[in-house]
Amino acid sequence: MLLHHSLQFAPSRWKEVRGRLGPGRPQTVTLPGPGPTDEAAIDHEARHYQENRDLFHQHLHAETLFMTGSAKVFRDTARHFFDVARNGPGYVPVHPSYPHFCTELHSNDGILGDAREIHIEYCDQWDS
Repeated sequence: MLLHHSLQFAPSRWKEVRGRLGPGRPQTVTLPGPGPTDEAAIDHEARHYQENRDLFHQHLHAETLFMTGSAKVFRDTARHFFDVARNGPGYVPVHPSYPHFCTELHSNDGILGDAREIHIEYCDQWDS
């Protein structure tokens, strides 16, 4: 679950909140086409300053991963999530010997608050 830090949602409350949710209903979304990537607009050097607050923080509660961060860090990393969502479902059937599609966020990217790396993975079927 992606959360903007300004929401101040405590991931430790997730189990309680999830317990109050109804059954929901399945939805399908259509992803927009890839927008222009303006690498020049990303200040890569600023990511390494001590006062940088545009970081992803991860929390695991009730079997749910929460990624909390600023609009800037969501914008700068959206391409990773779009890449997996857009290309994963088509990749897996064509490559049966390699049944997942993935990307990674690395610690030297300057966007992870308390993690060494985050592996984002698409699988058609998950083993329990």
